[in-house]
Amino acid sequence: MMFQEIWDPWLIGPFLWFAGIAGMGSVAYSLLRLFKIEEKLKELSLVIFASVVLGLVFVIADLSRPANMPAAILSSLAQGIFIAKLTESWMTLGITLLFLLLILSFLLTLRHAAVPALAKLTDAKWYLVLLALIGFLVTVYSGFLISSAPGIPFWNTALIPVLWVLSASICAIAVLKILVHSEHVSRFLTRAGLGLDIGELLALVALLNVPLYAGPEAARASAAALLVGPLAPAFWLGVVLVGVLAPMALGFLLMRKEDRKLGVAAASLYLVGALLLRVLVIQAGIFEPLHL
Repeated sequence: MMFQEIWDPWLIGPFLWFAGIAGMGSVAYSLLRLFKIEEKLKELSLVIFASVVLGLVFVIADLSRPANMPAAILSSLAQGIFIAKLTESWMTLGITLLFLLLILSFLLTLRHAAVPALAKLTDAKWYLVLLALIGFLVTVYSGFLISSAPGIPFWNTALIPVLWVLSASICAIAVLKILVHSEHVSRFLTRAGLGLDIGELLALVALLNVPLYAGPEAARASAAALLVGPLAPAFWLGVVLVGVLAPMALGFLLMRKEDRKLGVAAASLYLVGALLLRVLVIQAGIFEPLHL
């Protein structure tokens, strides 16, 4: 069994994690602003901007010649190739969406940290809707980037974008859970997080069971590697126990009575599990063997 070596799991995994936090964090920011919940918006804007920057750092670091990227983008823009590639390449579309989110989140950070006059722009409904839309598209794109990769059947499923959106939504809730102190907001976050946890668990079961019982040879090997193979200890301990079951159990405790320390613990566990999920899914990719 040989795992793919095209994408480094510890570069692409963190990129996907940061892209999800930035993407669904932007959706959360817009919803909070639209519903006039002001608590910790400044801190959330900083998390979103920092996540976009770190996501770009990790994805560019995985390129074979990262130093050539600015020149390559400028050259393709000058030749009109970049625009044409937007409808053909997930990478080109993704880079565009990430840079749009970088600009939007930078303006948000400036509005909260140094230039209050920008509030007239960043608090406008159209801006918040645009921010949420670009954030959602960044999250979905990161899923399609993986599921459209050729030659690795385990990734070639629509379940990955679905799983990515669910997981990134819980990451955004986890970040908010760590930031906010208001009990009624925290209680709402607990309920929303539990509902999404159940959805994520179902998507995860489907992602592994479908290829295991009805997938091509390479996809079966990928699923087996996660369930009973060399990646199983990290998967069961890091993703299932730490990332899903423990936060879910703490969530049910929080449903009875909110407790900030328990809430922060559940959120932190979830964020660690979400990162490991992405790293292990990338690691588990196996190329379909050639049959001559």
